[in-house]
Amino acid sequence: MKIGIVLNRQAGSLVDRPIDRAETAIRTAFERHGATVDLHTVDGAQCTDTIQRVLDSDAEAVVVGGGDGTLHSAVKLALPKGKTLGVIPLGTLNLLARDLHVPLELEDAAEALAAGRIRAIDIAEVNGEPYTNSSVLGFYPQVVQERERQRKQHRLLKWPGAAVALAKTLYRLPMLDVRLDWGEGPRRMRTPILVVSNNVYDDGFGLVLSRQALDAGKLGVYVARERNAFAMLRLMGRLVAGSWKQDEGLETYAVTNLTVHSRRHHLKMVNDGEIRKLHAPLHYRILPGALKVLAPG
Repeated sequence: MKIGIVLNRQAGSLVDRPIDRAETAIRTAFERHGATVDLHTVDGAQCTDTIQRVLDSDAEAVVVGGGDGTLHSAVKLALPKGKTLGVIPLGTLNLLARDLHVPLELEDAAEALAAGRIRAIDIAEVNGEPYTNSSVLGFYPQVVQERERQRKQHRLLKWPGAAVALAKTLYRLPMLDVRLDWGEGPRRMRTPILVVSNNVYDDGFGLVLSRQALDAGKLGVYVARERNAFAMLRLMGRLVAGSWKQDEGLETYAVTNLTVHSRRHHLKMVNDGEIRKLHAPLHYRILPGALKVLAPG
């Protein structure tokens, strides 16, 4: 198999290590398992164009090394081509890689993918834009924007910046007025946060949720009913404790499609970590088995 590999040299896990050693480890792993390797290491701004060139080539699969933003771009490009996508987790959260059980160490990840198998997973879509993990509306886009402002203006690291951003946003908690319809008639909701996930989240603890199934053909819909900062802090505490599904202020649904109506012309959201602003109404749907991925065997 011919495999094109694109590494984002600005990804967090590559910043403090020699690039040539990383390239050698990845190339060696795939060649040891019989692959022909075409490897490119580029700056973040060049990733999209390089991934597109690899997809347009005779490579049967493309493996991207980067964070969730790099992966998000790769998914959008790979879907129309129908080619297999692999991910070497080099970012902060690495959500899809975790759910595919890809090791988080570079050498181990390369070996697991090189020796792995091809499987089909679902993709979620909102107004034609695909995502692999979650689309979040409500106060969270404001947190992400404020976090980036803190990082640029005060040079705060990502997590301290996120803490400051969360505190400032919760102090004046914004509300989202929408009508949700998944085929049973519209329901009016006034909520601080709405999450639409690609397949449902498992029971578990920690602020980073996981999914056991990536091919169950369902959207997970999570709506907070309570409208105050204390309720949001309580929900976060229950996320850490692993009891979040028992929170009386949280409604959960598993559906195949969802329409979000709003009086606003546009709604802001965070899709796989990327801020987007899309025209309302928002049309969510699940695309069963739409993406072929390399996964550990």
